[in-house]
Amino acid sequence: MSDTSIPVTLNISPVATTSSPTWIPPVTRLIARIKAADFDRRLAVGAPAPAGSALAAHCARLTSPREREAVTRALRRIVRDARGRGPLMSSRVPLHTPNIAAAEDLIDDITLRLHSPRPVAARGMARLRVLLADGTGPLYRYGRGDLTGRLGAALAEL
Repeated sequence: MSDTSIPVTLNISPVATTSSPTWIPPVTRLIARIKAADFDRRLAVGAPAPAGSALAAHCARLTSPREREAVTRALRRIVRDARGRGPLMSSRVPLHTPNIAAAEDLIDDITLRLHSPRPVAARGMARLRVLLADGTGPLYRYGRGDLTGRLGAALAEL
């Protein structure tokens, strides 16, 4: 007997794809982008992210390789600029170079962790993003707080 079977291909329609847990409606993704700073602050303190919500979409973006690379680049640029190798004139908020110099080893540990293939937690990523965005925080010249402590907390949450 010869095998005369016909190959069957599966035709998956977009409707079938929407039931997948990885599919996020465009409106939900847009809300997650618009409210990113607010969502970062919520996640940094441990707010839960219900499945299918804009907060869950933000969590998915935070833990993506693209976002991990963006945070890594920002941390490396801060260390480079604090060493005096950055631009002479900049419109950015001035850095607190003594704090950064004291936390340089910890920043290196964080960048290595972000480059590792292991998954990261959204809470740790949110803490890093809040730290980077807070112009009144310990990363910047006129800010307050304990940079080493905040970086250590973020690393522990990653």
